[in-house]
Amino acid sequence: MRTVLAYELSNIQVTSTDGREIGTLSNITLDTATGELETVVVDSDRPEIFNVEQDSDGCIRLPAVLIESVRDHLTVHPPSELDASSRDAVDL
Repeated sequence: MRTVLAYELSNIQVTSTDGREIGTLSNITLDTATGELETVVVDSDRPEIFNVEQDSDGCIRLPAVLIESVRDHLTVHPPSELDASSRDAVDL
């Protein structure tokens, strides 16, 4: 697994594995005790995606377990595509 620095994620496009454009990565949240990535915060024009609605700031907060890969954009799985074995693997 390669290391991805936070500044590399600034304003990166977020798409789903089924081809939907979700928006632009706005922020991430971490568990300060473990350092584990918890949430990706996506600035989006969509009122909802994957049954997750925009918050009052116009952002959609997706669980980090949905991340499929990070390349020139961030790709996330729709929750229905994940099975128990793929929840631990993130291709960075």
